[in-house]
Amino acid sequence: MIEINENILHFLKTEGYLNEKISLQENDSLTETGVIDSIIVLRLVDFLESEYKIEIPVEMLTPENFDTLAGINKSIMKLKQG
Repeated sequence: MIEINENILHFLKTEGYLNEKISLQENDSLTETGVIDSIIVLRLVDFLESEYKIEIPVEMLTPENFDTLAGINKSIMKLKQG
C-alpha cells in the first residue's frame, strides 16, 4: 500500500500536479486540495494502468475510488487480485 502511494505521489510531483509544499494524507481529498481535476484523473488512470498492468473500468472512476490515496490504493489492490 505504501508503494502505491509513493508511486502516485511521484507521478503527481514529476508531472507538476503536486507542489512539494503540499503534504497529503491517505484520506485527503485530491480534488478539494486542488491536486487533481477530471483531466488529471485520466492521466493518472493511464499511469496506473501502465504501472500495475491493470485495466480500470470506467464505472470505477468515482470519487469514492479516485479522490483519495486510500481509495486509489483499495481500487488498485482489488483489480490486481482479479
